Amino acid sequence: MRNRTRAYWPTRILLAVGILATVFAVGFALLIATQVSSGPFTMGGPLDILGLPLNVVVAFAFAGIAVIGLVWMLRLFRGPRDEPPRWRYRD
Repeated sequence: MRNRTRAYWPTRILLAVGILATVFAVGFALLIATQVSSGPFTMGGPLDILGLPLNVVVAFAFAGIAVIGLVWMLRLFRGPRDEPPRWRYRD
């Protein structure tokens, strides 16, 4: 691969930063999910969403957003270079 563009290394650095940020975000979300909740109490006790504590739901939501962002970044990174999409060609 000798025909590298000017953006070869910056692209790889941004991809590495995205992967590291996703790893940290998922790790932090797991840390939040495993903490014992002493959060806000209502009339009957701590807040639950679909039978799960609020901190677990929020942690999984944040981790899901981070993973979806990484998948989208990889999709853009691996996309076609200079070729138009196939659906533009008509018989």
